[in-house]
Amino acid sequence: MIPVTPGIPRFRPRTLLVTLIARAHDFRTPRPILGDPYAQHILDRLDFDVTKMTMTPNQMASIAVRTSNFDRWTSDFLQHNPDTTVLHLACGLDSRMDRVKWGDNTRKVQPTSLPGRDYSLLGIDVLDEDWIHDISTDGPVLAVMEGLLCYLPEVDVKRLLQQICQTFRRGELLFECINSMTLQALNGTKPIQSISGTGAEFHSCVDDPKTLELLHPGLKLVESIRLAEAPGVEMFPLGFRALMYLRSWIPSVRDAARFLRFQFGEIGEVANE
Repeated sequence: MIPVTPGIPRFRPRTLLVTLIARAHDFRTPRPILGDPYAQHILDRLDFDVTKMTMTPNQMASIAVRTSNFDRWTSDFLQHNPDTTVLHLACGLDSRMDRVKWGDNTRKVQPTSLPGRDYSLLGIDVLDEDWIHDISTDGPVLAVMEGLLCYLPEVDVKRLLQQICQTFRRGELLFECINSMTLQALNGTKPIQSISGTGAEFHSCVDDPKTLELLHPGLKLVESIRLAEAPGVEMFPLGFRALMYLRSWIPSVRDAARFLRFQFGEIGEVANE
């Protein structure tokens, strides 16, 4: 397994603090959703006043739910697919490599970069088309793009997904999407202050995830989870949990944010290797 974690310098660096602060807050709660023990340790080493990044407890709980679901998908894929290459795109200060189970066939190619694991950190722009050709693997590829694609223009989203599918023979793509109603709200009447305060904007949305299958032959949606119905929502405070339940009954609202899992390439081969 060869995890590679390219960052994206064109993004404003402070956006990566949003998810870090949320994970640290979740760990400090009496009943953590994600329970990331590394987030607060990382936060303590940064010279930054976290009070400048204003988030509500509900917003931070939503981030914890999203991250826990992507951790679950990542662990599941690694357990069933030895010799996987993981592309953790726009990883920021995430410690997913410490949270997930790597499987029994991890190769120790670079023990000094992360003891006992093969791990490389690349500080590059994911929209640069050259970096992906330096990733050499014959095994399956898992591309984790948790909170990335919503920030990219639609043309860049399509090009990145197509590039991954064309470069590697088989694997899965994991990412979040928002619908057009949410996109309009986040950039207009209902911004998330911790994100808008960094100058970052949302640029792309997906109303029907199945339409993304048209981007490449063999690209197939295998799982779609609405935030309002995601595993972990049951850990929300009662009032927020009730709000999620109400949202799950309103079509345009329940699809506000979804977690998507796509398979690409030689369908059926990935799970059997």
